[in-house]
Amino acid sequence: MIDILRIRWNQFLEEARQKSLQVAFKKAVAKCLMTDRIVVPVYNNLSELKQPKAEASSSLEFLVIDQANVAAVAGMMKTKSRRLKLLHNTKAGYYAYAVVADGEIIGDIWCVTPKTAKTVPMHHDLPWLGIDCAGNEAYMFDMYVVPDSRGKVTASHLLGSALSHLKEAGFVRVYGFYEKDNLPALWTHRLFGYSELGKRRSFRLLFYKKTEPIASNA
Repeated sequence: MIDILRIRWNQFLEEARQKSLQVAFKKAVAKCLMTDRIVVPVYNNLSELKQPKAEASSSLEFLVIDQANVAAVAGMMKTKSRRLKLLHNTKAGYYAYAVVADGEIIGDIWCVTPKTAKTVPMHHDLPWLGIDCAGNEAYMFDMYVVPDSRGKVTASHLLGSALSHLKEAGFVRVYGFYEKDNLPALWTHRLFGYSELGKRRSFRLLFYKKTEPIASNA
């Protein structure tokens, strides 16, 4: 709990420095109090993995981060909140796929599998999303790209490399989710051939959250 509070406090400070105190406050409140939002659980059958036409990305390095190398690479994170998250998540058995440019991590996405998880459920999102992850399936979450690299090749290179890594490791399906009004996330998932599960209406208050299924035409 203390680790999570430290992460959120540093996220607040970083947002205030980058934008404004008002924007940071509104974003912090939105994270703690979310009502009547639609989330879309999705899955990708890796045997049918779609890989979009690759753009020039020779300057980008793909990296897998886990407990074995986290101490060595934590300093490559550009913000303190992401460094703290890196240390916190690897303790829980999560690992990260990352994209590196000029010695800095400019994008990352987290992953957990039944083999690596140290908690039950293996991630708190799964019962919230109505997902049951089998032994040869994985869950990916919390993709982040630094602001000055958004809208470029970074996100597609990161997600494509992560999915290929999972497929090569023998996983048959990977789950995730996005919020319905997040259009960049929607198109990124469609680009890589994700399919939607039933949409869910989400409610959150501080650390309590729940979802409920909604009609497919919502």
